[in-house]
Amino acid sequence: MTRHVRRLRDLVLGLAILALALLVIAKLENAQALRFSGSFSVIDGDTLSADGERLRIEGIDAPELSQVCKAADGSPYACGEEARLALIALVSGRGFECSGTRRDRYGRLLVVCKRGLDDLGDLLVRTGAVVADGRYLASETEARRAGEGIWRGDFERPADWRRQRQIEEAELTGWVEALLPRWLTHWF
Repeated sequence: MTRHVRRLRDLVLGLAILALALLVIAKLENAQALRFSGSFSVIDGDTLSADGERLRIEGIDAPELSQVCKAADGSPYACGEEARLALIALVSGRGFECSGTRRDRYGRLLVVCKRGLDDLGDLLVRTGAVVADGRYLASETEARRAGEGIWRGDFERPADWRRQRQIEEAELTGWVEALLPRWLTHWF
């Protein structure tokens, strides 16, 4: 056997072992996944509740409940509330099963929800109710091209909208904290 053939054989064997290890890991992770099905309560456009557990749909980002977007004619509308209503319509009596193994920084279980071949996150992105966040990018592109949901008008991406509110809150807090000691020493 030549040296090149042995190297090729070793490479193929190594890749096969790696693939087998990845399959075993995936199977173990799937076995440890928490699963929820039946009726869900909808918290907002990307968060469900079931059996006392908060479930964050992985790979999407919904407008916040208080977020306002602009329709094609420039009129404001509550896009955060519309995202919540879209999620309610999709999960109401639809037999989705949600499963996940990891949690986000707020302690919510990150889940993927499926009903047969339907993926809940993908459906929400395709209708333009939410934006893709690391997943479903092709569906977001389709929704944008078709002018679906929030893509019909003008909106701020939810992460940018939250970031702007945090900056405004920090500026207000800083302003109050800067004036408060002067005000207190003046009166006391």
